Amino acid sequence: MRGRGADAAGFSLVEVIIAMFVLGIIALALLPALINGIQYSSQQSTVATATRQLNAIVEDLRHGQPTCADVINAGATQTFQDGARRDFTVSGAPGECTMCPIAGGEAISLDLTAERGGRTLARVSALVYVQGAKADAACSP
Repeated sequence: MRGRGADAAGFSLVEVIIAMFVLGIIALALLPALINGIQYSSQQSTVATATRQLNAIVEDLRHGQPTCADVINAGATQTFQDGARRDFTVSGAPGECTMCPIAGGEAISLDLTAERGGRTLARVSALVYVQGAKADAACSP
């Protein structure tokens, strides 16, 4: 029988197979953590998209000269998509707003909520200044 000589350095086939088996077991143990990380990343991406959309609606209102109708329309239910093309809805509750023939104006509250599947993704509360508006139902001279 021949033994290993001095120049027979390296790994045997059995050693390589055992190393692959051990690495496979380690990879299987880490797989659930990887899957959870991908799912969490996807959810956070949707939340970030919803937050950006809500802030964009508020900023669009603040630029220019919004009317009560603009504030009410901003609170209407709208559907948007996130980066994975999943739909989420944005709806809101505008505060009381009445257009009055007065020189000033008032800040009207607007609460917007983004939801998907009954789960709240993001919520924004803002004040929008409306020229010639009153924040209550009655106009006083």
